[in-house]
Amino acid sequence: MITTKEIAPHAIVKDINEWHEGKEQENYYLNLALFYGSKEFKVFPVRPDKYPYKNFSWTKRASSNPDEIKAMWQEYPNGRPAFYCKESGIVVIDTDNKPEKNKHGFKLLTNLVNKLGMLPKTILIYTQSNGTHMYFKLPQNVQLKRKIGNCIDIQSNAYCVCGGVKGNKGYYRFAKGYTFEDINGIPQLPKKWITYLTQEDKNRVFTGSNDIQYEPIQIKGDFRQLYEKCDFCRFAVDNADSLGEIYWFYFANILSKLKNGFDIFDYFSKPYPNYSYKETRAKFDNAQKYKINCKTIARDFKECKNCQYYKK
Repeated sequence: MITTKEIAPHAIVKDINEWHEGKEQENYYLNLALFYGSKEFKVFPVRPDKYPYKNFSWTKRASSNPDEIKAMWQEYPNGRPAFYCKESGIVVIDTDNKPEKNKHGFKLLTNLVNKLGMLPKTILIYTQSNGTHMYFKLPQNVQLKRKIGNCIDIQSNAYCVCGGVKGNKGYYRFAKGYTFEDINGIPQLPKKWITYLTQEDKNRVFTGSNDIQYEPIQIKGDFRQLYEKCDFCRFAVDNADSLGEIYWFYFANILSKLKNGFDIFDYFSKPYPNYSYKETRAKFDNAQKYKINCKTIARDFKECKNCQYYKK
């Protein structure tokens, strides 16, 4: 049985401030992907900046099959392994701790533990941005919140970079004593935590550069027609926390035709990592300058070709 130490010895550290610039062996990322795959994680390659490769349908190709993993890394030999949370049956509590940016993730997590009880010991990853990832089994038949405050993401339908990966800003490191070998199976979330994570918020609060507190966007009117009739729009809404840039561009262009299009686009942009109001506004304004139709979107979103409204 291959172990974490054999695959990524340099990426096992005693605390969050420890870094090892270990020399990565040949096929390191392929082997790391195969290692996660052997644990039944559905993996796929992402770029060093953590974003999916253009025209790569990760929701369809993520796999734990060794042959399929090898095929993906033949296409993208420098790809960093990530895993599709939903298909892996994993929910990741992704805590961001940047006090200088008013993100006090560890303090909020401590408050939640005091309120809801201790979380069971599980795999713990120190992220490149001074935060942590914790893995738990994904509860069945429930819809989890996507965010708690402005500094904890609940990754259940998105993807997550694997431990041992080196990103543009540093390593995703395994905490010593919290690797796959230290955990006797990934644990379930306690009932109180599941109840809390499935409770609907009366107000959703995000802290961005515009510091808005607001009611959830309602899917109604012209927006409801789009959501119900357009597979791409429905895909964009349901996967807003993990969309690639090209999909955001298409989504912004479509929404620019609606009276409150930017409000909708901004709302679904907020859960995305590193959200910025200024950048979101700029992306929206740029997208509406272009003429885009179903054929354009179908180049990247193949499901469009099966739509009854698609004109061949």
